[in-house]
Amino acid sequence: MAVFDRLAQVNALRQGYESNGWALAQHLFPTEVVDSLLYQFQTDLGGCKEDYKGRWEKGPFTNAHCFESYAYDYPAQATMLWSMTPWMQALTGKELLPAHSYFRVYRKGDICKLHLDRCAAEQSISLTLGYSDDIEWPLWVSEQRYEDEVKKNVHGELLPPGQKLSFYKVPMKAGDAVIYKGMNHIHGRNDPNPNTWSAHLFLHWVDKNGPYAEHAFDGNAGTVVRKARFEFPETV
Repeated sequence: MAVFDRLAQVNALRQGYESNGWALAQHLFPTEVVDSLLYQFQTDLGGCKEDYKGRWEKGPFTNAHCFESYAYDYPAQATMLWSMTPWMQALTGKELLPAHSYFRVYRKGDICKLHLDRCAAEQSISLTLGYSDDIEWPLWVSEQRYEDEVKKNVHGELLPPGQKLSFYKVPMKAGDAVIYKGMNHIHGRNDPNPNTWSAHLFLHWVDKNGPYAEHAFDGNAGTVVRKARFEFPETV
């Protein structure tokens, strides 16, 4: 059995990311790990509308209500975002700070509308956690790179109606991830979801020394970043 060389993968991903603005990281997480992660999300947040503790909402880029979770509402999710920071730094060659993360479960027939991300998603990962029917649902990423539009892109923008673009359709298995510059490349899932449900985790960072550094910790660094303090009793 061939030995999986993670370091070689990181070097290849970095080259592709720098050249194209996105790269596919196959087997970023072992199947056993994403299965465990997804089960933990379901255990902590719930698995049906009646008992779900996260967000049940229709966002600007979804066509129907989804199960969602925002990192700063769910500490385990924020911890995962923070712990992935060194890996993302190695991949991008930049000094990054975590911005925010969303967990989302789509249902059959859902799409994720083609869009550009907001400033708090300068460097991003889209991780597939699982499919109910094991049918791959590809992520679309535009071949074209956008620069001028990014300067005004504060809240995220949909693809303008009638605009024709060329897209890569990136197949993803559970445990695969796409690393992408979501502010510069239009992306989404424009094919209807073929599964009864599919679960995905989106993780975002900003350059600590870049123009969007104020979006670190989604603009809440003053309340999130604190020094720990432990106190022991004088006698045991």
